[in-house]
Amino acid sequence: MVGGNIPGVTRTISIDIYDRVQASDYTAANETALLLLVLCFALLAIVYGVNRKAWVVGPVK
Repeated sequence: MVGGNIPGVTRTISIDIYDRVQASDYTAANETALLLLVLCFALLAIVYGVNRKAWVVGPVK
């Protein structure tokens, strides 16, 4: 897992999950991971849907 943050300025999801696990807050870490998983699958479905629709009409020249 790669991630980093500037304390008080930035925060990545991977660091948030790591911090919650280190604090033994497994429920919150699992909820965050599940949310990230759902978001990624939704984004991939949208991207594949847009790309598939573009090729049905015809490739862009």
